[in-house]
Amino acid sequence: MQDLWTTVVDTLIGVLPIVGFLLFVQLVILRVPLANPRQIFIGIVCSIVGLTLFSQGLKLGLLPLGEEAGQNLPRAGKMWVVLTVGFIMGYGVTLAEPALHSLGLQVEEYSAGLVTKNVVIHSVAIGVGLAILLGLLKIIFRIPLIAMVGPLYAIAILLALVAPKSIVGPAFDSGGVTTGPVTVPITIAIGVGMANALGGRDPLQDGFGLVTLAVVCPIISVLLVGTIIGYR
Repeated sequence: MQDLWTTVVDTLIGVLPIVGFLLFVQLVILRVPLANPRQIFIGIVCSIVGLTLFSQGLKLGLLPLGEEAGQNLPRAGKMWVVLTVGFIMGYGVTLAEPALHSLGLQVEEYSAGLVTKNVVIHSVAIGVGLAILLGLLKIIFRIPLIAMVGPLYAIAILLALVAPKSIVGPAFDSGGVTTGPVTVPITIAIGVGMANALGGRDPLQDGFGLVTLAVVCPIISVLLVGTIIGYR
């Protein structure tokens, strides 16, 4: 209960200041009354309750599960098994990301169906799967993060120069939607768990950085798919 109360306090500290600021702008600066104060109040309460439950769920469920999976991966023994499991985990958790589905719907709508929602979702999911795979290689072989991130962003920039202009914006936005409430906790937990399990690794130095890879790899995968669709 003490941990739950701490989560409630943290949520209130995060939500109430922005609510107060918006009310101040609306009522004092703009001097416009709220159109539906009851609905807004209920919505704010639901947001606080929802964020509290979600944060508590992360601490009790997703984070421990991801870290435990990362710690147990080295026990698979064979490198290809570890990398395959990592790819599937990255691919699977991305499919559950709510923001990704919204992005897919909007891209499908504004491209008049040329790039469908499923194409966007699975392109991004493949990119995140590859990011987890690369992240595991980074941890296993202690590869410096910049040695991976630098070349990947160079590839993304080069692809952005040759890809159809209409896909460049959605591609870079797709990197942002992977930093959502489902993908990030699992990705971080896997990296930290793997670094702890291998021994001789600094979790801060070797376990983190996977989220950066999970941002740039989907950009590359969406740009590739957009280029293929645009020029076929």
